Amino acid sequence: MGLPEVDDETPNDIVRSVTLSNEQWAILAMCAESYSDTYRAKHSQTIATYVTRGQIPEAQDEAVKMNQLLQTLDKLQAKLV
Repeated sequence: MGLPEVDDETPNDIVRSVTLSNEQWAILAMCAESYSDTYRAKHSQTIATYVTRGQIPEAQDEAVKMNQLLQTLDKLQAKLV
């Protein structure tokens, strides 16, 4: 059994289907939540450092990045629960 031919119209994304138990989904959701908490704490410290140093534009940029990732993580968690 060989690999399928790839042409210019074939998408680059790989799609896989996996069956997980409710317990496994719950574990994935907890991992996403834990990562979100860790990420939020780390970047909150970074933002606070920028503000303390008077680097307001850098703090705002970091806050935007943090917000974007946290929104993505929230959507992921909502799909897992």
